[in-house]
Amino acid sequence: MFAVMLLGAAWPLAANDLGMYRGFTLGATAAEVTKQAGTSADELKTLHERPSLLQELPWRPPYVAGRDIGERDSVATIVFSFIDDRLFRITVDYDRSRTEGLTADDMVTALTTKYGPRSSGRPPASTSPRVDSIDAPTILAFWQQDDTTITLSRFAYSSRFTLTVSSVRLDALARKSQAAAGVMDAQDAPAREAERAKARVAAEREAAEKARTTNKATFEP
Repeated sequence: MFAVMLLGAAWPLAANDLGMYRGFTLGATAAEVTKQAGTSADELKTLHERPSLLQELPWRPPYVAGRDIGERDSVATIVFSFIDDRLFRITVDYDRSRTEGLTADDMVTALTTKYGPRSSGRPPASTSPRVDSIDAPTILAFWQQDDTTITLSRFAYSSRFTLTVSSVRLDALARKSQAAAGVMDAQDAPAREAERAKARVAAEREAAEKARTTNKATFEP
């Protein structure tokens, strides 16, 4: 009952392939995921362009008015993360109205029904998206199959549950790329600020010249 209530029947999870969630497969291109999700390419957000292209695509289930709470999708949002046009992570935030009252054990039991016994030991290091110091996640359980890891986490402050499906190899590449991008951005900051200042001066001069031309033609002493 927990599995049915939590995961819904619209897009059942794949029991044998941890790298697939509701039909979305790790390694897919951004165009494939965008088309499958029914979203627009304009919603694809570019986080960094170098040294690797890092992008995110947010998705929300369509709202259907009048549905009883038990018939609503258990998912609040999904964020698809890409590195060099390959889907490497699927981050699922569950709707808190659909997980209200459920304990950590309830959630683990529901996922065990789909994925089998959880793995033991420590999960591979992975990037936790949208994490801040106030609302940090705690990993409750994880499942691993070859290069794919699934983690169930709960956030301390908001108490929301999050499921993360990721490629261990691509996630590691994304972490390295994100760190390198931060260094590059810091190194380029002075040059970017100089270019912005130069552009501001040019814009101010253009506006002043435009005002001068207009006023010169119409001014009456």
